[in-house]
Amino acid sequence: MLSRCTVLLAAAALSIVAVGYPLLYAPQEAEAAYSCSGKQIYPPQNLTNVAAGSPAGTTFCIHDGTYSVSNPVRVQNNDKFIGLYNDSSRPQIVTTQAQQLFNAGGSNGATIKGLKVSGAVGGDSCKPGCGQGIRGGDHLTVYDVWVTNNKNQGIGGAGPGLLVQNSIIDHNGSYAFTSNPDVNSSAGIKTTNSITVLNSKIYDNYWNGVWCDEQCGALTVKGSTLTGNGKAGIHYEISTGPAVIAGNTIKGNGTLARANAHDGLLIVSSAHVDAYNNTFGGNVGYGAMVKDDSRWPSVSDVDIHDNTMNLDGLLGCLLSGVNCFGNK
Repeated sequence: MLSRCTVLLAAAALSIVAVGYPLLYAPQEAEAAYSCSGKQIYPPQNLTNVAAGSPAGTTFCIHDGTYSVSNPVRVQNNDKFIGLYNDSSRPQIVTTQAQQLFNAGGSNGATIKGLKVSGAVGGDSCKPGCGQGIRGGDHLTVYDVWVTNNKNQGIGGAGPGLLVQNSIIDHNGSYAFTSNPDVNSSAGIKTTNSITVLNSKIYDNYWNGVWCDEQCGALTVKGSTLTGNGKAGIHYEISTGPAVIAGNTIKGNGTLARANAHDGLLIVSSAHVDAYNNTFGGNVGYGAMVKDDSRWPSVSDVDIHDNTMNLDGLLGCLLSGVNCFGNK
């Protein structure tokens, strides 16, 4: 016999399909309540203080409700912050004062799961390392997290090995973090280190959706939807990869008039990219654009193939080192 939890999850997934969302996104909208053995946290406990007073490697079982913080929650090695809920909401970590909600800088192997993270503040005086929902961390896992309405980046400044899975990243960024072209930083996710994004929704962020920059290394974006981002859905810049961008829906990006590009997939001065089996459409500029400027590395070993373009254009296919084939 099916458990009540199983039945409720199945019903939630079917209701999402019924209103037009693909089944792929059922886990993002209504995850099961997770089992959690560790330090039990309930509103209105101060999560910042609880984390600061706990040793590295603590599991924090965060029960449903709203947790307001005025300073970042400090993340240490192998910490686990696990939100516990059994409906379509998540426990909320919110702020009107803190420059980050979670600061994982200097940590390794931590996990943030099943939470909503919103409200990080900042502007000219503290950019680019402020206004971030989640900041820093090596081999950080972000799973089933809704990161929204942070002034600069939903997730930023991470070390190598960032994994974002089954998550929603939306409405992050603002003019304050793009006003100076030399220090533009707004994004749903921005990193200069390796990152994997799986089965996630990244939409309506002020500047870029996913931005891998400054020799970020390996980039993988698979099975995700990137829509309505102001500049590009995915921006891969001055990096040597390898990058694999596959099985995504990349539509309607480039909505911000003042942006200097308006594309679904933007590849600039980068190498070793394989982009295939993506579905484009309705991007304001090009579906995919490859550009070589004066920065190292020169464009090379870029394959854009077997994508469904839906009348979106491809630019840069005639550059040396770029191969476009099988796109329709």
